[in-house]
Amino acid sequence: MTQTQDTQPRRDHFTDFDLDSTEFTEEYEQVLTDLVDKCPVAHSDVAGGYWVISRYADVRACAQDWQTFSSEGGFEPGRADAEAKLYPVELDPPYQTRWRNALGPYFGPRAIREREVSIREQADALIDTFIEKGECDFVADFAAHLPGRVFFATFLGVPLEQLEGIQTATDIAMRGPMAERPGGWEYVGNFLAEYLTKRQAEPPRGDFVDAVLTGVEDHDGNPASFTHRMFVMIDLLAGGIGTTTFLLAGMAYHLATNPEDRARLAADRSLHANAVEELIRYYSSIVALGRTVTRETEVAGQKIAEGDFVMLSFAAACRDASLFPNPNVVDIDRKIAVNPAFSFGPHRCIGSHVARLEAMVTLERLLERLPDVAVKPGCAPTFSNSTITRNMDTLPVVFTPGAKVG
Repeated sequence: MTQTQDTQPRRDHFTDFDLDSTEFTEEYEQVLTDLVDKCPVAHSDVAGGYWVISRYADVRACAQDWQTFSSEGGFEPGRADAEAKLYPVELDPPYQTRWRNALGPYFGPRAIREREVSIREQADALIDTFIEKGECDFVADFAAHLPGRVFFATFLGVPLEQLEGIQTATDIAMRGPMAERPGGWEYVGNFLAEYLTKRQAEPPRGDFVDAVLTGVEDHDGNPASFTHRMFVMIDLLAGGIGTTTFLLAGMAYHLATNPEDRARLAADRSLHANAVEELIRYYSSIVALGRTVTRETEVAGQKIAEGDFVMLSFAAACRDASLFPNPNVVDIDRKIAVNPAFSFGPHRCIGSHVARLEAMVTLERLLERLPDVAVKPGCAPTFSNSTITRNMDTLPVVFTPGAKVG
């Protein structure tokens, strides 16, 4: 068991791992490094017990082998019998594949490109709320809001006057106190149910909501139920908001603490795409996603029994030094062929191009409108873990006040 300087014992993350433990939150980077280097398959006794798989090659192989590592037992421990599912993240092929094929065309690079102007407008509108003050909490004032505005306003066409209520509820559901999150999700669910019901009565718009309403065949060959279609909408919302919030906050923190990188990026736009991909790797919000083992198997020499639950740690795979030398450093010149942050196989993130575009737009707007952003003196970002995600909860920053643009 590891020791702190005052010799008090700390958690043994290899045999007593806990995604929600205080020790993991506080020692996050070191724990991920140790798992990859020394314990590629760790164990936890929490929530009935689960394994944590951390090396890039193992995570990738398991994610691609959906027949052995099934998603239908839930994306985190304890969800096997949950009434509310997240589809298609908690589905296996072929039902999952049918949903992915139906939704995929609306989230490809070409389809996403036409959203860029709207995303830029949303980003500028948020910056306008604080740029004259010369300081803000970047998480509370920007990073936690842009992904929601993109989902509701840019993609769903929700009028701006309706955004405040649903944005507040979404923020509570994703980042609020644990006791308040069910209420936030209930509000979000009711909002989306009303939205889908309204859209059913309208002419098609040619967007992904039309694809959700059209639906696909379920496991039994019947039309997917309205409940299943609701699960898909909630999954798209949940999958895109919390993860991108951490990425945007991490980007601002890197710019605020690395003026040399900031100057290079301001001077050379050709560096932006590469830098965004590296920041996605480093600020991988999805710590791990769950799978249920359907037959006895072995990973990195560890036997895993049929019925066992495993967590595939995409964040740890992003810190695997065999693929990413010096992985605990942001290197904006690093070339990344395949980004583990977006998973692999059937469940590779369908919204990856949306996340990249939001990050590209945010990088551009920060460099132009907050060119000297810095962490507020005497302050530092605060972090938390929420089972499957890593979060930046606060990021106080200062900058030279500027003018609104709209």
